[in-house]
Amino acid sequence: MYIILNQEGKKIAYINNMIILDETKENVLGILIGDCFFGNDTKVIGKIIDQKVYLLNGDIIGTIEANKDKKDPELKKALMLEAWDILSNIKSHTSDWITISKKWSKKSLIEVLL
Repeated sequence: MYIILNQEGKKIAYINNMIILDETKENVLGILIGDCFFGNDTKVIGKIIDQKVYLLNGDIIGTIEANKDKKDPELKKALMLEAWDILSNIKSHTSDWITISKKWSKKSLIEVLL
């Protein structure tokens, strides 16, 4: 499992089995396919490059680090079904080249995924 941190270093989400979960690990926010992430909008929102989460415009929206606290929890069936619903509705899973920047986005990860 991985942790997604915001600009202040606060945990804002988790990645478990390519599923992006909220900080309570009870709700699916999005999914990962390769290095691209998707939310409810069913199109590429951004990419993970070198442990940073970038929007398509190149702004940073989070950083990734390994969760060293606990063993990965077993995903509940309901969460798997939510993730499958997002995956099954994706029609385009490619994105243009991202020119990364050092600028942080004014939007939060949760805003862009929901």
